[in-house]
Amino acid sequence: LGELNTSHIGFSSFGEEEQVFHGSVTLATGILFEADNPYVVKRTVRNSPAFKSESTPETGDRLIRVNGNEVDPDKNRESYFSFPSSMNEITLTFRRGNSEFDLKLEPVSYFAVRNLLYDEWMLERQQIVDEQSDERIAYVHMKNMGQGELQHFMQEMVQQGEERDALIFDLRYNTGGNVHDEVLRFLSQRPYLKWGYREGRLASQSNFTPSAKPIVLLINEQSLSDAEMTAAGFKELGLGTVMGMETYRWIIFTSGRGLVDGSSYRLPSWGVYTFEGDNLEFTGVAPDIEIPKTFDDRVNGRDPQLERAIEYIMEQI
Repeated sequence: LGELNTSHIGFSSFGEEEQVFHGSVTLATGILFEADNPYVVKRTVRNSPAFKSESTPETGDRLIRVNGNEVDPDKNRESYFSFPSSMNEITLTFRRGNSEFDLKLEPVSYFAVRNLLYDEWMLERQQIVDEQSDERIAYVHMKNMGQGELQHFMQEMVQQGEERDALIFDLRYNTGGNVHDEVLRFLSQRPYLKWGYREGRLASQSNFTPSAKPIVLLINEQSLSDAEMTAAGFKELGLGTVMGMETYRWIIFTSGRGLVDGSSYRLPSWGVYTFEGDNLEFTGVAPDIEIPKTFDDRVNGRDPQLERAIEYIMEQI
């Protein structure tokens, strides 16, 4: 399978090779530490266990003990948070100035905190768009193309879409799914009549005509699978302008096959092609306006793709 030039394939087995002999769990609390001083608190992640605790760690607090065990400043910090199995509670001891205090937390998984960091990133994008557009541009990001994110998309469009003059639809870092039809159908809706209450002003149908306003779709090198189908459909339907970088080239449909020993594999079955015959698995989707995001941009917290999208729309409204 590894020699095939295709995505979305894999092999799974219940054999001995799949057994975990030395399993461990890394617990997370939502406390972020300084990069060059790994036991000194930088901040806490929004909505994490540490963020919601009664005694929240502050910037500059130093971690000195984990479950009563003194930490070694020269040792990898993560080793103090790794255990053979999950735990319901972890006790962290910090030093603040000349005093010490304990913090008892219910830890979560690393992936849970990573998702909270993603939520923070989304909130920051929303705030940037609101501030730079004076709340004239709606911003909606989808993490993936699953049912939960589709519901989030619909809710955001109802809450923001009608009152604002344009839309930035962000599919960067989107990991795919299978709701492209629902999203494109909603974005394609156009106004066809107006209505008005007696002696009131005329208005188009509320919340259901996004294509009547300027739309910018943001994509990047980590937009993949169903995000690429959505981007390709967006371009073909002429719904707006696509900005960012070419997508990941990772879109194909597979079917599952089982073997007699209980193992299974995924078989490449359906390709996705443009009307011109281009295989998206090999070409991806190119933006109308290419805007790279450099390593320096990432390190310094800049988002030139989003900023250019805001600037582009503000010139039109």
